[in-house]
Parts: sequence; structure tokens; C-alpha cells
Amino acid sequence: MNKPLADYVKLPEFDEYKEWFKAFADLKREDGIVQVTWKTNDGPMHHSGMSHRACSQLTRVLSLDFKNEIIIFTHIGDSWMTESDPNGWETYSELPTQRFQHQYFDDTNLIKNMIFDLDVPTIGAIPGPGFHWDSAMLCDITLCSEDTKMEVPHAQGGLVPGDGMGLMCQHYFGTKRGNYYMMTARQWTAQQMLDWGMVSEVVPKDQVMARAWEIARMLKTMPYENRTIMSNLAKRPLKKLLVDDLKLHTVSEQYGSLLRVAAGDLGDENSAQQDEKYISRVGDWRYATHDMEEPQTAESWRTMPQKAAEWWKKVNAGEIENPFTFEHSNEPEGYEF
Repeated sequence: MNKPLADYVKLPEFDEYKEWFKAFADLKREDGIVQVTWKTNDGPMHHSGMSHRACSQLTRVLSLDFKNEIIIFTHIGDSWMTESDPNGWETYSELPTQRFQHQYFDDTNLIKNMIFDLDVPTIGAIPGPGFHWDSAMLCDITLCSEDTKMEVPHAQGGLVPGDGMGLMCQHYFGTKRGNYYMMTARQWTAQQMLDWGMVSEVVPKDQVMARAWEIARMLKTMPYENRTIMSNLAKRPLKKLLVDDLKLHTVSEQYGSLLRVAAGDLGDENSAQQDEKYISRVGDWRYATHDMEEPQTAESWRTMPQKAAEWWKKVNAGEIENPFTFEHSNEPEGYEF
């Protein structure tokens, strides 16, 4: 009985899972502080079924390694995720069981693992505008750049908000304001996020990562046990929230999406796959212009594709610059469900 604690299942070492997830995240660890930089290959992360699964599984694996004492989540480049891969959701066209597994387990675990599995301090470092911001907003402390702006884009594409984003809008913004931004897809700014309690600090764009590491090193000076306990106290409000409502929100998203797939099977052109293709066409325009920061109307929703198309013509003609770079492509080979 007087033996050191042992693992009964061989757990992966840092270099092993760093290799596993290399197509979706760059991992580095210094003195127990881990930086997770989301990406797809060597560019911005493509919003897709595979990136959903990679995010949820990586957070789980990180939680099993006790050498990970503080974790920083960020995104490659000068923005957060800005587009959807139009070819990255093939699972929606397969068997209903596979659709269920993806939407129910992956979407739920994407949120749940951040709060219930990561028992160490977490810091979100947002370098710029984008969507699918859940892994940053679920952190104990969240920083963002001055030019950050975000939204819940689902409603404008005909979908029920998922991955807990509608739930977090209600939590951080208050019920009425959260409902408004969830149901209209209107963007909010960095200053609004700070005023409404969604982020902890707004910092100059070129200082986001330096500030995140500064805070992480400060926390590292605390005793390991006490900073871990403190992190659990920080997560407690979100734990209570997720226990009550997370499954309802993810199941509502799933039910709405499956209704869209069923409609497509019956000949309706507005199927779920087309929603992703639509979002991928307007992504850069949404964050490069200020149109989505204004109160939205049926007319603004209707004309969005046309405005995006006109904007792209000017970009391609060299008349204006696209601040975001993204190559529409399939996910890396070898990452199949």
C-alpha cells in the first residue's frame, strides 16, 4: 500500500497529443503554462464538424495532464474564427445516428469540457473579430483586442443558436439584451463586451498575448493548490448554468438543424449544408465592414449576400483590402469521423 500513485490507464504525453491535434491547434508549454492556438493547418481555423470535434477532444485531453497548470486559449493571426468551411459538414448528410453523435456529443462536450474538465486557471486571448467564441468566453479570465467584434450569427442563417452561445449571451448580457443579440445577429464591440461583463480587459491589438502570458505568470506565483481551488470557484456560476440549461440549448439547435436536413431530403432548397455555404460567402465582409453593428432589419438580412458579393468584387479588383485571409478547402486528410 505504501506505493506512489499510479495511472491505471496510460495517459498521453504532451508531445504525443501535440502531434495528434497539430492540424487544429498549435500547442506550447512553458513552466506549466500551456498556450493553445486554434487553427486549421497553418491558417485560420475553419468552422466545421472536424474542428468542433478537435476542440472538444483536445480540452478533454488537456485536463488529463497534470503538468498543464494554466491554459491560454487563442487563435492564429489577427482575428478569431471568421468563416465556415463550406465543405466541412459532410456528417450532416449521413445517417441520423451520426448526425446525433456529432451535434449532441461534440457540441455539448465543446462547452462542458471547458468548465467541468479543466480544473486549472484558463485565460482566453482574443486577437480580433470573429464568431464561435465559446472557448475564449468560457475561460476564467478573457482578454480581447480593441478591434474585436462578435455576434451569434445563427438566426440570420435560419438556424437556432448553438454551442451555448445563446445561453452565454443571456448569462453575460442579461436576459433581454442577450435575447436581442441572439435573435437579431447584431454584432457587439470590444467596449460593449467590457461594459457588459463578457471580457475582463480590452488591450491594444499587439499586446493581447503578452498580457495573457503576464497574467498567467502572475497566477503561477500562487501555490498550485490555491490557484486550482480559486479557478473552480471562478467556474462555479457557469457550472450551475450549464447543468440547468446546456442540454436544452444544444438539443434545440440539433432539433432545428435536423428539421432543416429533413426539409432538404424532401426537396426544400434551404438545407443545413447550404447554411454553411452561405455563411462562408459572407464571413469576411461581416467583420471587415460595420453593417452588422447596426440594428438589423428584414431588409438588411435580405441584402446581405448582395452586399458581400459587391464587397468581394472590390477586393478582387484591388480597390479595397480584405483584412482576413482564408482559403476555402476541405479539412486535412486523415481526420475523418
